[in-house]
Amino acid sequence: MDLHQGTHPIHYELGRYDLEDAMATFRDNLLVNRIIALLVGGLLVFAIMSLTVVQTSKKANAEMSIALDASLYEAERLLADAQAQMDSKDYAESKDTLEILFTNRPGSAEAEEGKALLSSIDTAEAAATARWEEAKPQIKEDWSQDMAAELRAESDKERADMEANLEKTIQQAWDDAKSEVRTTWEETPVTS
Repeated sequence: MDLHQGTHPIHYELGRYDLEDAMATFRDNLLVNRIIALLVGGLLVFAIMSLTVVQTSKKANAEMSIALDASLYEAERLLADAQAQMDSKDYAESKDTLEILFTNRPGSAEAEEGKALLSSIDTAEAAATARWEEAKPQIKEDWSQDMAAELRAESDKERADMEANLEKTIQQAWDDAKSEVRTTWEETPVTS
């Protein structure tokens, strides 16, 4: 066998292995390229789907917001709420509800009724305030007497507890001070 002709079995085998390695690398690269293409395609589909869903959701949210705003500022409901709040003597909240009615439905028939209701609310609120101011001195006096009675009862209980435990308290104080008192007594000269 001639080594220079390239037909040597070792030379032939090396060429075959190089070709197999090249094919394996090509197959690996092809597989990697397909995976990358698949991922890019999937991401593209995901992005398009997400954009479509987000746009649809935003549109639905906007429609729901408009519907909710319309129901929040429905003139009949606002007037009924203001009336119920006045009936429960929540005058400030009733006025706030009427203000929303006047702002959002200014030309409605309910707004006209609301103006009359506002006048009634002002009258009822003034009457309630006047009744309170008239009754306040007596209410304060009654409250003060009740509070004083509670404080006296509490003070009497504390005094009774102290008197009940007076002997015990004195005995404990004597036990604590006895040795000091004796030392002082012994140091005092006896005068006869």
